[in-house]
Amino acid sequence: MERDIPYAEAAIGYAGGAGPMRMVTLTFDAYLPDSGGHASAPALVLAFGGAFHRGSKEDDTFPSAGAYGPNTAIAEYCRCFAAEGIACFSVRYRLAPDDPDPGTTPLLTHPEGVPMGRIDQVRQIMGLPSITPVEMAGVMEAAMDDVAAAARAIRARAEEFGIDPERLVLGGWSAGARCALYAAYAERVPCAGVVALSGVMQPEDVRAYLTPDRHHPPLLLVAAENDLGYVVTGVEQTAQGMRAAGGDVRVVRVPVRDHWYAADAPTDTGETVYASIRSALSRWIAA
Repeated sequence: MERDIPYAEAAIGYAGGAGPMRMVTLTFDAYLPDSGGHASAPALVLAFGGAFHRGSKEDDTFPSAGAYGPNTAIAEYCRCFAAEGIACFSVRYRLAPDDPDPGTTPLLTHPEGVPMGRIDQVRQIMGLPSITPVEMAGVMEAAMDDVAAAARAIRARAEEFGIDPERLVLGGWSAGARCALYAAYAERVPCAGVVALSGVMQPEDVRAYLTPDRHHPPLLLVAAENDLGYVVTGVEQTAQGMRAAGGDVRVVRVPVRDHWYAADAPTDTGETVYASIRSALSRWIAA
């Protein structure tokens, strides 16, 4: 394991464009299998969850949030898949308390439509004032840019990390899954597939980016039966958009559980969440 590997410099302290902004170094953690000098390993780049407000590349578990115990941290997924021979990378991206510069390449085609239910709850928990959907969209734009930049940096350093850039998969949980979806399908970061754990694209963006005239990496969508409202509706909308575009998509549901499900939670496929991800990775890596 290698911690805090720099991948980009980014601005925080945006203040609606008034600044003054300062630069911070963004980093990721690498969980590398012992290749023993053999062929390049497949890679999995994962982004943590936390409503774009909290969580970290080291820990995004929230034991008090769900009714069925804590979710599994993205870092733990990294450790487990690295033990199976897949190089994993847990990415830090800018969060709402950083007040990040949203950048100049907007991806959200309907920023006023950002779902705010869970975000409002988390801001209340953190003692933060309310925020508008458009302001929240700016935070999301920064996070999406960061995850895309991390994936591109990892691809560019494939030889250093002993990975095969053609077998690199993007993914994440909750906010991190949304970042992965937009990095792959809106920013067009080359990848072999996308794993979205309780993350979706907004309906307008499904129509904007999942179009039949483009090649779309295969997609695994995982959601709980009692997930957040926008996830429950958005999973089918995102899946329908992918199918209409001629893409390969699989939807896996976690019965009974809520948004904060663990990797060992059973799914409607008869596999656990972790095993469902492993099955998808096996197909994509072989292809």
